[in-house]
Amino acid sequence: MAEIKKNIDSFKELNISVAAISTDSIKQSQAVAREMELPFDLLCDVDKTVINKFNLLNPFEHGGVAKPAIYFILPSGKIGYRSIDGTARRVDITDLLKFLKKHGKDQDYKGPENAKKKWIIPSPIEAWQLTRNMVLRGSFADWKHSLTFPYSWIKIFGNKLLGKKTKKK
Repeated sequence: MAEIKKNIDSFKELNISVAAISTDSIKQSQAVAREMELPFDLLCDVDKTVINKFNLLNPFEHGGVAKPAIYFILPSGKIGYRSIDGTARRVDITDLLKFLKKHGKDQDYKGPENAKKKWIIPSPIEAWQLTRNMVLRGSFADWKHSLTFPYSWIKIFGNKLLGKKTKKK
């Protein structure tokens, strides 16, 4: 969200509306939007209905949050661009803006199949905010995720090797 916030004027110049979606309550989302001074809407999907329909659920944090993702939805309602990202590696916003500019000139432009992703390395201030949010607004699920993160991936990989299906919540 921080990268989009930094580039919001570029999106506005292209006449593109931006919105983010969160599993947080309205009260929590409003606090985050105020604290981060977000210049776009932060939508709430507490029941994870939309997040599940787009297959964006990350079950390892907060008992289930949305994976970082970007969707460009055409006026026809079809998806014109999609990038489902990781927490630390995301699509480069400058590449997204290049795609959007080209698409604005040529409605049939599809763009690259695999968008380049860059590593997100938080600044010391951002790292402090992340830590503070985890401590002050977090829950046991956050700490459990941080402490058991390697185990979760080993378990998923092991189950795939053994042919076991993972449970979907």
